[in-house]
Amino acid sequence: MEEQIYISIIIPAYNAEKVIRDCIESILSQTLKQIEIIAVDDGSTDSTREILRSYRQQDARIRLIEKDRNEGLSAARNSGMRIARGEYIGFVDADDWVERDYFESMYSGGKNSDLIIAGYQHDSMEDNREKVYISRTVNMPEEYWDAKKEIIRTAADVDTAKLFAYTWNKLYKRELIIKKELWFSKQVLIEDFIFNTLYWDKISSLCVVEHTGYHYIKASKEALTQKFQPEFLNIMDKRFRYIKRLLVKNDMYRGAEREKLANMYIKHAVSGIVRNCSPEGNYSFFEQYRRTRSLLREKHSRECQKYAKGSSRQEKLCNLIFKCNMPIVLLCFSKVIYMMQTKTKTVFDRLK
Repeated sequence: MEEQIYISIIIPAYNAEKVIRDCIESILSQTLKQIEIIAVDDGSTDSTREILRSYRQQDARIRLIEKDRNEGLSAARNSGMRIARGEYIGFVDADDWVERDYFESMYSGGKNSDLIIAGYQHDSMEDNREKVYISRTVNMPEEYWDAKKEIIRTAADVDTAKLFAYTWNKLYKRELIIKKELWFSKQVLIEDFIFNTLYWDKISSLCVVEHTGYHYIKASKEALTQKFQPEFLNIMDKRFRYIKRLLVKNDMYRGAEREKLANMYIKHAVSGIVRNCSPEGNYSFFEQYRRTRSLLREKHSRECQKYAKGSSRQEKLCNLIFKCNMPIVLLCFSKVIYMMQTKTKTVFDRLK
């Protein structure tokens, strides 16, 4: 009789030869043994595939999908989900790693919920990834919900706590994914976020566990959040529309929940202006000003100016600058943030 698989762990990997060993070994050493590891080589051109093949020969729990060409993160995850056999599906990024009891803590503490959420460690590292210079713990108090209204209301809290937008800190019921035909979209940057809003709307129970055994790694070059993305503001507007739609559909877009979503919108809008300050965008000062002015005139910008209040000092400052509705002030504020990110990286990471 085949042993029951509690969790199918999907690892998309593309040109990950420098990091994939640490990732795989951290999963192989899990205290929870009833797992399968589905590694998806997404058309790598380095030695990633050979490394994964060698691990597959060492441990029968490893299954390997080999793609002839790079199809992207969403397609890789979807491929893994289609062959998964576990009660739950979890994800680990190839450049991250997990502590030995991570999956057991989630599975045993999750109360058989449709969705289980854990905290994580945000580890900022130097380019060579040999030393962590800042590690921030991101989590929420342990709690369980099985009332639909409370589950939907909690979405705003989880997003504010920086736990909503990822898939690698969650366990999803495989049966529910298959039944509702939920798959990752091709939308870059927020494919996880979109999937979570769609899945969140289908669940009947939710559990947050305090365990923070997932190590989300950002080497310094990767971690520069000011990296230019030409469509970033449009993507963040779509992000807001998805979570707003989730709350509106369930008659929860009001009061404190609406305020929290507005706070997050402004935070991401400011981040978008900061990114426009990057030399990679090749925008003149006038073009940066024009884009900032255009943003402030957007429907959701005006809506969120009305409802945002902010709870942390960071939120209150961003809201204050944003609500003054003066493009030149917002642009100058964003330029200061950009300089802090590029010139005083360590100081900025500590302020986040």
